[in-house]
Amino acid sequence: MSLNRFGRTLADVEREHILETLACCEGNRTHAAKFLDISLRCLRMKLRDFEQSAASPPEVASPAGNGTPRERPAWQ
Repeated sequence: MSLNRFGRTLADVEREHILETLACCEGNRTHAAKFLDISLRCLRMKLRDFEQSAASPPEVASPAGNGTPRERPAWQ
């Protein structure tokens, strides 16, 4: 765990804390939720949100290189 949290967003700190607690509970979501004092449903929703935000692809730069994003093709 990083002790220097200055300059990081609250969402980043929350995500790190939740994932570290889950690791300390050996992946047991019920125990982690109790330690975090949140409902199991809340923990599941936060974990789902973490997965979705990690899976979201970054913006694709335009081929012209002018810095404006282009639309993604339908197959991506």
